[in-house]
Amino acid sequence: MSDDTAKDEVLTSEEIEALVERASEPGFDDGEFRAYDFGGGQSLSMSKWTELRLLLDKHADALKGLLSSEYGVQITVDVKAIEFGTAVELLMEFPERLCLISTPTEPFDTELHLLLPGELLTTLVNHYFGGGSLPAPMMPSRVTPSEQRIGERVSKTFFRAMSEIWSDRFPLNFGDLFIDVTPDRFSMLPKSLGLAVVPFEISVSDIESYLVRMLIPFDALEAHEESFMPKATAEPRATSYSAWEPEIRAALPEVKLEVRGELCELKATLRTLLQMQVGTTIPISEPSEVELFSESDSIAVGRYGAFDGFKAMQFIRFREDKS
Repeated sequence: MSDDTAKDEVLTSEEIEALVERASEPGFDDGEFRAYDFGGGQSLSMSKWTELRLLLDKHADALKGLLSSEYGVQITVDVKAIEFGTAVELLMEFPERLCLISTPTEPFDTELHLLLPGELLTTLVNHYFGGGSLPAPMMPSRVTPSEQRIGERVSKTFFRAMSEIWSDRFPLNFGDLFIDVTPDRFSMLPKSLGLAVVPFEISVSDIESYLVRMLIPFDALEAHEESFMPKATAEPRATSYSAWEPEIRAALPEVKLEVRGELCELKATLRTLLQMQVGTTIPISEPSEVELFSESDSIAVGRYGAFDGFKAMQFIRFREDKS
């Protein structure tokens, strides 16, 4: 074994911590073999992206109508649970006949991949050219040029619907489409690259179902996970009352205040005031309004007159009423 190989860590510190996390549980050392899912952390993260799930459901609903109209056949689209896998694992699961569409996507700053199974394309070609009532023919190992063109058409519909549905929550910009009938482009990705796998189950005429998978590098999604999680809303503060507040509320109406009324306003000079003495009479006009004050604050305005033989005031406006 070379020195370089000897120095390489077989497991990262995070993986070691994950393995020993449950070592203290009863029965852990019973000698039984236990497999550990190293993708569990990513799966847990994706399970929290509830807003992403809502976007995908709306995306599927839009595709259902668009594809049914375009190919003249009843098509249903359902989104399955988001999964996690590495590039090398996913590559081994690729169907033999496929159409792989890759496109640079912003703001992910990486390529997004759409994997279409050849059997779906065969069925769509059959319906598109009027052979829907006939069984799909046996096809060669690679998709045909007609199927490739249908695959490109499906991908354009897929990405257009995705762009429109996601625009309010997470705007996307797609670049050029790279259409491949082999997995060669995907096989160039690092084997350990983690990807989020979004499976769309497409049923044609409720007879046959096909699995279309959208593959997005996990790190690119995780970098924007705030956009896919519910927005935190501040909980309203509960109104709390102290033990003595009811007593205060009961006592407040009985608090005494000095309220004064003002019938009119006189314009006078200092000379006039100095000449005033006991018995001086000042003529005033008949008041039409009375204004009430509490200290220096005006609290109400009313009409001045008589009621039941007494001088009285009728409220016509309070300070809160600006009309």
